[in-house]
Amino acid sequence: SSGINAEYGDMKAFQLLLVRHMTTRPTVISNRNLPKPYKLEKGKKYAWCTCGQSQKQPMCDGSHRGSGFAPIKFVAEESKTALLCCCKNTNNGPLCDMTHVKVLMDNTVGRFRSSKTLEAGDAPLVSARLPAYQSLTEGKTYLWCACGASKTQPFCDGSHSSGSIKPVSFTAEKTKSRWLCMCKQTKTAPFCDATHLDVEVQTATEGKPLSTS
Repeated sequence: SSGINAEYGDMKAFQLLLVRHMTTRPTVISNRNLPKPYKLEKGKKYAWCTCGQSQKQPMCDGSHRGSGFAPIKFVAEESKTALLCCCKNTNNGPLCDMTHVKVLMDNTVGRFRSSKTLEAGDAPLVSARLPAYQSLTEGKTYLWCACGASKTQPFCDGSHSSGSIKPVSFTAEKTKSRWLCMCKQTKTAPFCDATHLDVEVQTATEGKPLSTS
C-alpha cells in the first residue's frame, strides 16, 4: 500500500482534469523539480499541487485557479515520510514514479564538478541524486567512478588514485543506453538500483559523503 487514499470525487470531472493535465503538463527545467521527502500524518488531508505553480511545493497554495488544473486531494493512511512528485509528470500522483529522471537525464551527465581527491578510508561522495542515462557500445570496456570525485561522471578520471575506493570496470554486452548510478550507493554497480530514491540520498548534499551530507 502507498499509504495514500486519493479522493477524486466525480469521475467525469476527474477524467477531464486528467486530459488537461496530460496535454498541458508543466515543464521540468531545473533541480527544484526533484521529488521531495514529505512527512505525512495519519488521517490528515492533503492537497497535492498538479499545476506546478504553487510556492508551497509539493502541496497546493491555490495558484492553479483559472488554469484548468485542480489539486489531487488525499488522506494519509499512515504517518510516514513519502517521496512526493514535484516535476508534476508522475503517473502515480502524488507519489514520485521516477519520471523526473527521464526528463532531467540530459542535465545529469557531467553536472557534478569537484576538485576534491579522496583519501584512503573516505566514503564515496554523492556526485548527484539522479542516475545518468548513458549510451554504451557493445564490446567496449568502461571504468565507472565509484568514489564520486571524478569530473567526468559517471566515469573515472583517476581522482581516486590516493584512496581505497577503486573504479568498477565493465564491458557493455550490447549497444544500448543504461542508467548508471551517480549517488554511488548502488548495490548493483555500475547500474542504478533506485537507491537514489531513498530519503537519505534525496536529502543528501551533492559532493559530500552520504554520512556527512
